[in-house]
Amino acid sequence: MLISRYKLYFYTFFVTFWIACCWGFVADELLPPLHKLDTARALLVDGVMAVLGLACLRSRTDLGVFLSFIFLSAISSFLLNHEGISFYFNGFRDFIGLLLVVPVLRYFFTSSHSEEFHRSFDKALFVWLCLQAVCITWQFIRYGAGDMGGGSLGEGGSGMTSMMIYVVSFYLLSKRWDASRYWRSLAENKIYVILLYPTFLNETKISLILVVAYFVLLIKFDRKLLLKLTYIVPSGLAVFVGLFLIYASITGQDPEDFLSSELYEEYLYGLDLDELVDIGQRVQDGLIEVDPTDVWQQDIPRFAKIGLMMPILHGTTGGIIFGEGIGQFKGWVTGRTTSFAREYQWLMIGSRPMLFVMLVQMGLAGVIWLLWRLSLPVFQGRGGRPMEWQIRALIALCFLIVMLYNDSLREIVVCTVLFYVLLAVRYSALPEEVDLKE
Repeated sequence: MLISRYKLYFYTFFVTFWIACCWGFVADELLPPLHKLDTARALLVDGVMAVLGLACLRSRTDLGVFLSFIFLSAISSFLLNHEGISFYFNGFRDFIGLLLVVPVLRYFFTSSHSEEFHRSFDKALFVWLCLQAVCITWQFIRYGAGDMGGGSLGEGGSGMTSMMIYVVSFYLLSKRWDASRYWRSLAENKIYVILLYPTFLNETKISLILVVAYFVLLIKFDRKLLLKLTYIVPSGLAVFVGLFLIYASITGQDPEDFLSSELYEEYLYGLDLDELVDIGQRVQDGLIEVDPTDVWQQDIPRFAKIGLMMPILHGTTGGIIFGEGIGQFKGWVTGRTTSFAREYQWLMIGSRPMLFVMLVQMGLAGVIWLLWRLSLPVFQGRGGRPMEWQIRALIALCFLIVMLYNDSLREIVVCTVLFYVLLAVRYSALPEEVDLKE
């Protein structure tokens, strides 16, 4: 009996999604020998999603996004920088989530099985949310608060996982939210609020921003808001202070440090940037030895990376407009990196804002393309679902954070979760809701 096209795409998509979601934790904690297959797993996930995305590429909007990227990246990689085809296709893998996840999701949402898909993936997201509580609690008990608290994504996934936890929890909560009864509605849907607690176990600083946005966006903005603020603001401040003290206690940090401007200056730009640059260059030249597995010993702060890269790009062929071509952040495991990446490895390793990643590879043209690509699902179309604009606002905030904080949009899992929620509020026809707690 032949399987239908929908079921073939559906099961392929779901299996690929769960492999990408859970491989890190399973390999870190349960079956360490699986790490030998990390590269094969990455190639499999990327390849399957690329084929599935190309097969579903029908919408004119999606075609425009895809072809405009090919056009800009080809100018940067081939015409200006004469990059090899292998570097280009390896670099293309970083953009599969941004380019081809939306066509796949759009196919499901516009098919005759859209309600079935919607219910199935909502259930999957609830299971994923519960799974993060188990994984991060395990990681916290074993390693303490830190980058090991990446949930099912494993080591290094803490920032991505925390961001997705807030988005998934808010999305599922919004479907049962009664804004006219704020506190009662919170109590009735407390499971989604409780499942936020793992974000305070992995020392992810963006959680302090997202937790405020989460509860503020649940407020109903109307004429009675000023009256409500008289008790919402004090209660909200008390809750935030309590969560902040819990976060500081769990992560072993002094709460007073968070009020110091030096903390944020060092975290984002560096107190002695010249010294950091000197250390990075000397490590790369072999004059200083550090633990090769710990890139954070020589990590240049996020904003400093952008500031230092701007004059470097001015002196290159692609320049600040088109950058150095895609693939600059691939090949470091196998040793097949571009000459530019080898020369400036001291600057490109470690924490990388998405703005920095795009600037290096496709210049300002790439940055503009990325902003356009992200704005389309945020502002395009209206589905009429309750809490729709609040969901869009939360994900827009996540996009802004990623631009300045990390490069998680290179990950298919992150793109799948964020774009799914955006398309769900647009395409969902408010089918009969299922009880996710069953």
